[in-house]
Order: sequence, then C-alpha cells, then structure tokens
Amino acid sequence: MLIQIYFFIIGSIVGSFLTLCTDRLAIHQSIISPRSHCFNCQHLLGIYDLIPILSYCLLNGKCRYCKQAFPPNSCFTELALGLLYIKLSTFIHQPLTLIFNLIITTILIYLSIDDLKHTYVNGYLIGILGLLGLLYHPTNITLILFLLLLISVFSSFQYSTIFKGLGEADFELFIVFTILLDLRTLPLILLCSSLTCLIFTLGLQKITPRQIPFIPYLVFGYFLATA
Repeated sequence: MLIQIYFFIIGSIVGSFLTLCTDRLAIHQSIISPRSHCFNCQHLLGIYDLIPILSYCLLNGKCRYCKQAFPPNSCFTELALGLLYIKLSTFIHQPLTLIFNLIITTILIYLSIDDLKHTYVNGYLIGILGLLGLLYHPTNITLILFLLLLISVFSSFQYSTIFKGLGEADFELFIVFTILLDLRTLPLILLCSSLTCLIFTLGLQKITPRQIPFIPYLVFGYFLATA
C-alpha cells in the first residue's frame, strides 16, 4: 500500500510539472524561472499553494491572493498521472520495465495536454517514444517502422498527404504504437479513440473547436487497450 501511495505522489508531482511545461513553453518562457506564480496577479505561489490536487481543492480552485479561478486541467492531470503511476507500479514488478512504462506514460500525457491546449505536438517527443520502443523491441520490423517515423519527424515529407483523415502527428503516434504493441492491439486503439472522439464531438458540438485534437483520444485508446 505504501508503495502505491509513493507512486501516486510522484505521479501527481510529475503531472503538475507537465502542466507548467505546456503553459510556459507555449509562450517561450523558461520552465525554471521565474518561480511558480499566478498569471493574473503575478504573486509568487508558496509551497502550500503548490501541493498537487490538495492545494487546488483547499483553495476551491482559486488563487489565494486575487481569487482568480484556476483552470482545472492541472488538477485533472495530476490525478490522472498519479492513478496511472499506481496502476503501473501495481502490475509491473520488473524495475527496468516499470521505468520504461512510466516514461512512455509521462510523454503520452504531455503530448495529450499540449494538443488539447495548443493543438500542437512536439514531433521530437514522438521520435523519442519511437526510439524507446525500438530499444525495447529491437526487431527488423520495428527498425523499419522507426526509420519511417524519422522520415516524418525530420523531413518535410508528410504521410498525412497520402493517408487522409489523420493529422501528421496522429499518424506518427500510430507508428509509435505499432512499434510498442502487438499488431492485434492497434485496431482496438483506433476503435476506442474514434468512438470516444465521436461521442465527445457530438455531445459538445457547441464548444468543440473546428480543429479537433486527436492525440488525447489516441492516448486514451492506448491506455484502454493496454489496461
């Protein structure tokens, strides 16, 4: 039980840091300085304002100083990554495999947040995912897939011009899933992600942006298929 609590705390802290990274990198600001502060009143936040999940709940989702409401996405990310870290630590007992899956999960969550907030995805991070998959499953097929991924990430060639319906980053992430997983799992990922996207798009038509970020749905499908 203690080990699960430990991984939940670590996951929630990492989730908080990922939210900070997506917010600051989007405006080309350092992730190190200045210290965490309220974007409305610019007041520096103390340690009691930055406890993952707990601070948000105790402060009712508002800044302690100016009472400006904070978006709940940071709290959701902290909770989600904490729960995912618990799941991985519970079912994976081999240290290297656990570390590998923690890194994969963390990068996937970061890509999802970035796509949701800014409809932008860092292709280099997808390349890192592909490299991790190749190192974990070093076969001729995964090597070929990784080379195809590199062509997309580091050149102007776009697979999305050939395979209509998916964005380039969506297609790159699907190549990563092909490297990481059994081929029989891929249709399930695509089915889950497509159905989830359809449900949310139809249910939230009035607030759904014209450009739908599909990476979060692919990642959700990945977690469902590998649960």
